[in-house]
Amino acid sequence: MIDPKILSKKVLILDDMSTIRDALIAALKSLGFTNIAQAVDGKQGYEKANECAGSAPFELVFSDINMPNCNGIEFLRQFRGIAAYKTIPVIMVTSENELHTILEAVEAGASSYVLKPFTPKTIEAKIVEVFNKKSAGQK
Repeated sequence: MIDPKILSKKVLILDDMSTIRDALIAALKSLGFTNIAQAVDGKQGYEKANECAGSAPFELVFSDINMPNCNGIEFLRQFRGIAAYKTIPVIMVTSENELHTILEAVEAGASSYVLKPFTPKTIEAKIVEVFNKKSAGQK
């Protein structure tokens, strides 16, 4: 069960496939999230995150890895460079299951990892996991 305080958090979804963004939005809405923004790639995601960093930063991010213009790992490195986002949970949602790619995402600052296809239950479990880690003082 997700803590009701988490449901009010501002969420950003990055994926170049609208069907995946729509599926994530539907899963998040079914859990009770309402403040959800989306981007089609890491470049657009970074621009949105940077715009909001000073006033109303995102508090949870879901990002694909394979995207045009700026992939998820490049986005993550740039995102973690913004002071407001040093400890924000970032969950990678991707079909990449190669160990070296997973390790690269973790080294860049990913908080957790979900393989496509996913279920709303999987998304819920990962959200609970990353916020439990965050409250315990982990990345």
